[in-house]
Amino acid sequence: MNTFYVFIARIILGMVFGILITRIFRPEWTIFHGVAMGAGLVAVAYVMSMIRQKNKKG
Repeated sequence: MNTFYVFIARIILGMVFGILITRIFRPEWTIFHGVAMGAGLVAVAYVMSMIRQKNKKG
């Protein structure tokens, strides 16, 4: 799969799960908090991917 499509899929799923998690655990937060959490989830996914690739090389 093309890396661009993987990025788009991660963005969409990150936003969906970020909003879902925010609504479950912090219902008083706005949707922007959910979007921020989704962005954080995507960032963590990319950081973990970089760490995994780094460990494979070494």
